[in-house]
Amino acid sequence: MTDYVTPKGIAVWPKLNTPDFKWNADGEYTVKLKISAEESQPLIKQLEMLRDTYLSNAIKEDPKVAKYGMAPLYEEEADDQDNLTGFNIFKFKQKAKITTRKGETIEKRVALYDSNKTPTTSTVTGGSTLRVAGSVFGYAMPSSRMVGLSLRPEAVQIITLASAGGGEAAATMFEKEDGFVADSFANVETAVDDDADF
Repeated sequence: MTDYVTPKGIAVWPKLNTPDFKWNADGEYTVKLKISAEESQPLIKQLEMLRDTYLSNAIKEDPKVAKYGMAPLYEEEADDQDNLTGFNIFKFKQKAKITTRKGETIEKRVALYDSNKTPTTSTVTGGSTLRVAGSVFGYAMPSSRMVGLSLRPEAVQIITLASAGGGEAAATMFEKEDGFVADSFANVETAVDDDADF
């Protein structure tokens, strides 16, 4: 179930095409999304409501949770001099493999769509403009005595795809030749899902 769809934001260190195994042996799909403070306010309010609903239910199960603090839902971006930049950073993380209580392993992926809601396998690079649709997982951590939400991406819409860098300027040195012509989008052969949340 989709709990939220973000406004447009700038991707920071995206690992959405293949899992990142640096901190988790099973792999994780991750991305940070930089959204202007003004445009992120509706998302913040929505997440606060989801967190408050989770907190209310958690207190019913364990009254001690009422004394826990609130983990931040986002981070305010600051420059090298600790001046706020006017952007908020939202962190999204989805495990690549989930083991159920029955011991079954389920492989997860983050669905990628282009700006027209067509599935794509294009590599998402830092600096790309994205929207993220996903779910939340509420947690109450006795060790830190904090309540918060984990933002789990389910689908990403690529509004503009940033260049991977390096070759564009050099490409002007070539002349056009007859031969291989690349597709403009590396789309998977799947019908457009008009019911997608974007």
